[in-house]
Amino acid sequence: MGLWDYLFGYSGSKESPKPEGPPPLMRDPWRSHIIWTPQNRQQLLEDINNFEVKGEIQYINCLLLGQSASGKTSFFNTCATALKDEQRMLYPLTVYKASGKSVTVKFETHPLIAKGVIKLRIFDCRGLHDVDGVTPEDIRLIVDGHIKHGYTINPVKSISHSDPHYRENPKLGDMMHCVVYAVNATNLEEALTGETAKQIFEDMRVRLVDRHVPQFVLMNKVDRLRTKLADDITKLFHSTEVKKKLDSIATFMNVPEMKVLPMSNYHNEPVPNTNKDILALTNLKTIMDSANDFVDHACATNTASDFYD
Repeated sequence: MGLWDYLFGYSGSKESPKPEGPPPLMRDPWRSHIIWTPQNRQQLLEDINNFEVKGEIQYINCLLLGQSASGKTSFFNTCATALKDEQRMLYPLTVYKASGKSVTVKFETHPLIAKGVIKLRIFDCRGLHDVDGVTPEDIRLIVDGHIKHGYTINPVKSISHSDPHYRENPKLGDMMHCVVYAVNATNLEEALTGETAKQIFEDMRVRLVDRHVPQFVLMNKVDRLRTKLADDITKLFHSTEVKKKLDSIATFMNVPEMKVLPMSNYHNEPVPNTNKDILALTNLKTIMDSANDFVDHACATNTASDFYD
């Protein structure tokens, strides 16, 4: 480098070094639907406690699907903690470290309790796996309401019509009114691969669209995508890393971006915090509202009898 370059700056074509570390947070959030205040947390609790199911059924039903370690159980426990509002962690379901195999072997539901049992039943079953997961036929029967709570799922054979847990003539209250797919945001390559899982995703998407059953993707563990989010989840919707992961999931699952719900579950916190509660309650209410709209549509409570004549 000559004296001129030293005094007035080097004018060569060498590129400037790229900045290290994660990209800066976006100034404006790419979603702005959440109000991060204690007042909003209380409003969400009140709305869920006072939630009324449309139509003539008592509960709305949601099927939670996902592979092992996708965060299904952690989501349930996080919602249980946020709903109870006792400033302590609740673990109604046991969380196991990932083993590559599904820990859940039965199709079952557990109550979520706020001031009382809320009007949502979340149903869980075996994970989506190529070897020991739930069969596509059993998922179809679950969605249509043919399989009862407590059935032990056989990963290689669908339920028999003679099984005591088989329901011959399901009613609206037995069917699934919403399906939520849980994925691990830190390991999308595993979550979005596997021939059986991919087949189930595509088959279910087509079937549910035909039935107008709402579908969501729960993108768990977003706080582990960026260190700052672990300390302050309110920056979630300012993160470009989360947005890119969300876009990838929406593309693979062939769902609108608005149907992908970023989620941060409790995993090592000694006590709950307001902002994680708000995120959990917001996602829970989004699911409940959408499922309730499906029930309302199925009952056709707001449609005049001669509308389609």
